[in-house]
Amino acid sequence: MPARMPREKLVDALRRMLRPVVRQLLHWEITYPVLDDVLRSLFVEVAENDLSLPHKRQTDSRISLVTGIHRKEIARLRGLPPLERAQVRLEETIVTRVIGRWMAGPPFADRSRRAKPLPYEADGARGPSFARLVGETGFDGPPRSVLDEMVRSGSARVSEDGLVELAREANLSVRGADGKLQLLGSDPGEIFSTIVHNIESPDPPWFHRKVVYDNVGADALPSLREQAREAGETLVRETNALLAASDRDRNPDAPGGRRTRVVVATYWYEEPFDPEEAAGEAAATPRLPGRITRSSRAAGGRR
Repeated sequence: MPARMPREKLVDALRRMLRPVVRQLLHWEITYPVLDDVLRSLFVEVAENDLSLPHKRQTDSRISLVTGIHRKEIARLRGLPPLERAQVRLEETIVTRVIGRWMAGPPFADRSRRAKPLPYEADGARGPSFARLVGETGFDGPPRSVLDEMVRSGSARVSEDGLVELAREANLSVRGADGKLQLLGSDPGEIFSTIVHNIESPDPPWFHRKVVYDNVGADALPSLREQAREAGETLVRETNALLAASDRDRNPDAPGGRRTRVVVATYWYEEPFDPEEAAGEAAATPRLPGRITRSSRAAGGRR
């Protein structure tokens, strides 16, 4: 039987998790009534789609019982026209698939998983080329359209000698925040689900580790950011090759079973640290049992 987190501690954790979200919403001038509308609609949507009983119609009364929202409000929300959800998750776009295949290894990358410059088309049918790269992702449109989009977004560039080069190892447009906002909609939910899995089904746990030092001088940060970025990119390249070998679109002989989406991620975060303020927050908020993350102090981090 999976362990269940005590509701009081779940609320405490939720409060800590939402604090930076609320701070940023206020910075963007998104007020509480807007968030309230989003949450009410989402509570009804999740209850309707994810918590239905087998062979029974999900009624307004049951959704009200599960969510605590008044039946009249539920009926109003369920009666609205469905919202158009045209946004495609960043991980599922053709550009991201091309970048992943490009970095997965030979013939499009070297043995250290660094993408090679590619001719748009190769003289021989077996030679590595951008057109062949796009074809191996399963895209059935013209490779030129993919190249145009990657150049537009800053993911690729064409050199003076006509070779296509990977300019960015991630599909994030340098011309706007849309791609990064898509990550805001996906990544926090993924790490939240990982933590919940490790609380409720800890055997075997999903991988979740981080390194924390709380007395790093600000003068060291520029160098540390760059070195951490290089270490993170190395991890991403190696992990990309690992997952690509088991992806059945690329490798039909990979192990079978239910189709599964797998995500491995890394990130950097920094903030000013006040020991007295942190001690006050720790005293006011109980810690969750069985912490998943590990502090680097156990590995000799100095205070």
